[in-house]
Amino acid sequence: MGQASNIIEDIRKGKIASVYLLYGEEVYLIENTISDLIEELAPKSARDFNLDIFSTPDVSVEEIIASADTYPVMSDRRLVIVKNPAFLSSKKEKDKYEYFLESKEFYRSNNLAKSASLLTKALNIEPADFAEGGSTFSKAIQDFRSEYEDELTSEDIEFLNDVPQSLTNEIDIFALSSASGGTELFLEWLQERTDNYSVLIISVHSDLSANNQLVKIISKIGKVINFAKLKQTSYAKYDPMFKIVNDKLSESKKTISLEAFTELQKKTGNNMGQIFDEINKLLTFIGDRQQIEKNDVEELVTQTEADGIFDLTRAVGQRSLPLALANLKSIMKKGEHPLLIHAMLTRQIRFLLQIRLLMEKGWIKQDSASMSYDNFQQMVIKKLPPEVIAMLPEAKQSNVLKQHPYPLYLNVQQAKNFTTQELITAMERLLKADIQLKSGTLTPELVVEMLVVDLCSSK
Repeated sequence: MGQASNIIEDIRKGKIASVYLLYGEEVYLIENTISDLIEELAPKSARDFNLDIFSTPDVSVEEIIASADTYPVMSDRRLVIVKNPAFLSSKKEKDKYEYFLESKEFYRSNNLAKSASLLTKALNIEPADFAEGGSTFSKAIQDFRSEYEDELTSEDIEFLNDVPQSLTNEIDIFALSSASGGTELFLEWLQERTDNYSVLIISVHSDLSANNQLVKIISKIGKVINFAKLKQTSYAKYDPMFKIVNDKLSESKKTISLEAFTELQKKTGNNMGQIFDEINKLLTFIGDRQQIEKNDVEELVTQTEADGIFDLTRAVGQRSLPLALANLKSIMKKGEHPLLIHAMLTRQIRFLLQIRLLMEKGWIKQDSASMSYDNFQQMVIKKLPPEVIAMLPEAKQSNVLKQHPYPLYLNVQQAKNFTTQELITAMERLLKADIQLKSGTLTPELVVEMLVVDLCSSK
């Protein structure tokens, strides 16, 4: 927090760097600092013309350079913000099968170039080998089939048999090769940059070594702030998070007791973004009272781990719109991709629909939702004949009865909140959102927010 305050003070004194790097695991603090920098560096009167924010991971180096090299309009400078770009991120690479499933989805929506680029990653081959479609290409497909033999559905195998060869003409070798070398190109451009009419702000939502080339270069030519994970102390009164929370609460003329703060830390895993999401709910909950107490946290905050996307699907299953929107906002701030959010919501609604249909057939009784978990396992799960499981999709990830018994138990409890027709309508709504996400007619954030509202609505 101190370094961020110092940078803001320097800017107010006219000491403006050409590039700022904000990195670390405290994403909430990074986003707050970016907001402060926008206020200082991009006057509202000319902000529409001189502020570019790239918040999608697949932004290219060429897009960033083109924006930063554009002259400002009616202002002394342009402000270019790049949030967590994939070519700089140290995040773990997706599983090849995930790339394969995404490739199928884009193929269905007729985005053949995107489908081809994702299939290249799934098969783990060079773009040129993919485009050639020769022996290396054929072997990669065979290796993929062997590696994921237990996970591939009949539909997956049909796709692998019929589609890849038709995509070889769709691959953009130059674009993919450029992306793979994006870091080197970007670092070279940063060092050679001489203009003084744009300010570049880069955020990376992970820890970076002091020996990282990006850190080394920007330390010489600009400003670097490390938003490292705040360490939890044994005594809450001296915990750095406790001071930050109290500073925030003072804006509303409120306080939090040490016992309440300790309980909040425990329930959120000391995740700052989640803590402040819960603080906003608690402020509404306590109303005119001046202090948040431990029993307020115990009553309102039910999360035991920072697993936001599953909290979102649970909130949708409960049809709790305020909680669903709060969770959506939280995971979007953490950079969760709208396509993944859509996929998880689709999975949840599909499972609830399967349960409702099984209830209508009498395979799962309506009173199962009120059973204890142990009774549910003994009286429902163990008594389901194999042919009932076979009635649902073959793939494990699409069959609610092939899931662990506890998530199934929770889904049975949530299924009572919907009618079968409402769930069918919800599936149609998910299809509409899928088309909107892939067509680009609306921003992805708006698409998923409207989707969550519709899924939670009573009609």
